[in-house]
Amino acid sequence: MNNLEAYKRKLVADVRERADDKGILEQDAFFEEACEILRESNAITGYEHAYCHYGRRTPKFIACDGYDPDALDLDESIVLIACDDDYSLRADSKVITIQSANAQTYFKAMRRFVIQACRGIFSEADESDPVYALADYIHEHANEVSRFRLYFITDRQYNGRDTSLRNLPEVELGNGTGIPVESYILDIQKLMEASNPSGMAEHSPIILKSPLRAVKALDSNPNVDTYLLFVSGETLADWYQERGSKLMESNVRSFLSMRGKVNDGIRKTISTQPEYFVAYNNGLTATASSVITDNFGCISRLDDLQIVNGGQTTASLFYTRKKDKTDLSKVFVPMKLVVVGNEAKEDLVPDISRYTNSQNKVAEADFSSNSDYQVKLQQLSQQIFTPMINGAERTHWYYERTRGQYDNERNRFTSVAERKRFEKLNPRKQRIKMVDAPKYLVCWDQKPYVASLGAQKCFAIFAKEQSKNEHIDEELNQEYFEQLVCKRIIFDTLYKHIKQANWYRGAYQANITEYAIAKYSYDLSKADQKCNFAFIWHNQSIAESMLVPLLRAGKQASDILNGEERPTQNVSEWAKKEECWKQLKHLPSCLSNDAYDDNADGTSSNSATTVMPSPIEIASSPSHMIGETASPKTEEHKTTYSFGPRHKHASTQADTCNLSVSEWQSFPISTCRNLLTFAIRNRLLSSKSQESLHALINQEDDEQINTNALNYLLERAVSRGFQLNSANPEKENTVNSEIEEHRIFLENIPDQTWQTILQWAEKHGRMSTEILGCIARLSEKTNRLTDDQTDLLWNFRSQMLLAGFPKSQFAPMPNRPLF
Repeated sequence: MNNLEAYKRKLVADVRERADDKGILEQDAFFEEACEILRESNAITGYEHAYCHYGRRTPKFIACDGYDPDALDLDESIVLIACDDDYSLRADSKVITIQSANAQTYFKAMRRFVIQACRGIFSEADESDPVYALADYIHEHANEVSRFRLYFITDRQYNGRDTSLRNLPEVELGNGTGIPVESYILDIQKLMEASNPSGMAEHSPIILKSPLRAVKALDSNPNVDTYLLFVSGETLADWYQERGSKLMESNVRSFLSMRGKVNDGIRKTISTQPEYFVAYNNGLTATASSVITDNFGCISRLDDLQIVNGGQTTASLFYTRKKDKTDLSKVFVPMKLVVVGNEAKEDLVPDISRYTNSQNKVAEADFSSNSDYQVKLQQLSQQIFTPMINGAERTHWYYERTRGQYDNERNRFTSVAERKRFEKLNPRKQRIKMVDAPKYLVCWDQKPYVASLGAQKCFAIFAKEQSKNEHIDEELNQEYFEQLVCKRIIFDTLYKHIKQANWYRGAYQANITEYAIAKYSYDLSKADQKCNFAFIWHNQSIAESMLVPLLRAGKQASDILNGEERPTQNVSEWAKKEECWKQLKHLPSCLSNDAYDDNADGTSSNSATTVMPSPIEIASSPSHMIGETASPKTEEHKTTYSFGPRHKHASTQADTCNLSVSEWQSFPISTCRNLLTFAIRNRLLSSKSQESLHALINQEDDEQINTNALNYLLERAVSRGFQLNSANPEKENTVNSEIEEHRIFLENIPDQTWQTILQWAEKHGRMSTEILGCIARLSEKTNRLTDDQTDLLWNFRSQMLLAGFPKSQFAPMPNRPLF
């Protein structure tokens, strides 16, 4: 087996482990796994899900799986990421190839999405969908964008030339200006290279049109060559325009930069006294992995150029030229260029960045992996074992303070048995990455808006705050590390359960988790209560009694983040604002049974909490020492908690919404179908209520019917206008008329479109034999669909649209009736 096949086998295992651990589809797990690789190799700084693959195999195909939320702030770019729809990860290690034309299809699809977004004509998704919010964000900031960077990720091997993918036309804004479009393909080969700590995914060399004169310093160090040179302002501005923030990846402080913020002193000197710039400015410090010089000692090429000091100067030159149209021909900047080979890069570049920034009082912790804080955390992770649970072997929570450290340490062992022992002692799922750790800590410190800024910005802000803590060395002990692990366990547990909650709207899972934990921590402190981290550590899990208020806080967070009156339309951007947190923490405590209600008018109710789908029963306890083992339950002390409270209705409605299994089974099947359709359209359906309705429609066993879920669904549906009236003849006629309209609509969808729909549904796990039978009956053109088949296929259509399939694909043939 060659290296590429071995890497693919490892990638398969990592993707499947992520999918199982987070309860997501392998396609989504592949997106996350690939984005983690890109983030660690600094190709992107973060990522968010925003899925749309509409019109596949049609000329109107548009595609997007996610985006980098920090790109616009960092270098005025929009970064879109799309994954291969023909996802080919299998248990075997066979590497499949992808042609240039296939890859180009995805880049064109991403460009079409960008065009629609810029023009404000994107209407393929619901307004609550993250991809709609992304399109709206692009439309709002289109005039601020300097370039679009498109990444196509595939687990196949690309066998074309990179140059064939870089010919996408500019995106025209309609005002005479065009925005450049850059395209990058990350195939299995480049993913493997990017996974290597010494490999960078995307650094291309800088070829200088006019070689720069340079003086090489006399240095006996074989790992380092140092040059002194002068670079024109035009050249620096060009470099920044081409590469943006990627020019400053090695400097963590670059992630704190503000888009368009130009130092007034620099700007004034450039505009009024450009010839004095070289005298006034301290200059830049940069690193490179290698350079090429000509016979006269002039530098003609730089590889992996990184500006580690002077990023603000470089950005200021670019923005001054762009905004003020300033001539930079007379501006020159002194530069110290340190050439460091890949072997010494990991150790020396952070030191160079640290010492060259020392005059600016930059915190030691800003420079990440080499700080005392990070080293001490790593040491603690290697010393502390988890408790022995049910006779299982004790393990470590592995703290990874440098990129690729886990894999490097694992690969040091030559035999398979030794590597397996390492993995058993240090499970991959118990790996805490340095850049992610601050997120768990700042959430608990009640700063979810900082966590929502993204991993890099959150890390930089956290490091800056830690530098002010004079007692950090005393605090870094076993208890500190164990609590960090506990906060990670809390985060992961809540994140996983949010997806299963009735109130979850299918988006912004991470933001909701961050805000919910902050709210829970805030309510604990306000009630003068503490979390029992000792319980969590000794059980390596949280108690059910803790999950209830956490989910209640999640419901509160979801409503604030998705509130229609939020001042910022884009939910991800709204989550980054402290005002969002202020609104959340003013809501009632999540520790109380009556903490939050779901009234349609937004008011709170003190009605008793009733049983809901998947109730969690815990022993009520006034102390609320979260994490403690629940005390034995008695009928007098048992309290039933729900995933989300409900409001009161009139007594007649309350009676209607408290039905037994036999009463539900007495409803006509058409009524159950109507309720299913209504629930799908109004986004009221939970997995349990959906399964129960299907059981009623298909007349399955009583065991499949969850009356709690059905009663809760019916209560919410009635509050939004759903009428039962199952015995009303006029209602039956209305239903029959509606079924006929649905049947006509479905029968007029072209067979070719049905094939596209089937392919999409199969890849997204939404296909069944009943659906295939209905579509086969349609294709025969001899027998019409029955009422039951029409309802089944129409509900399938509604579910597909909610899952992100384009509404335009479910349209009839031209000049035919449109429902």
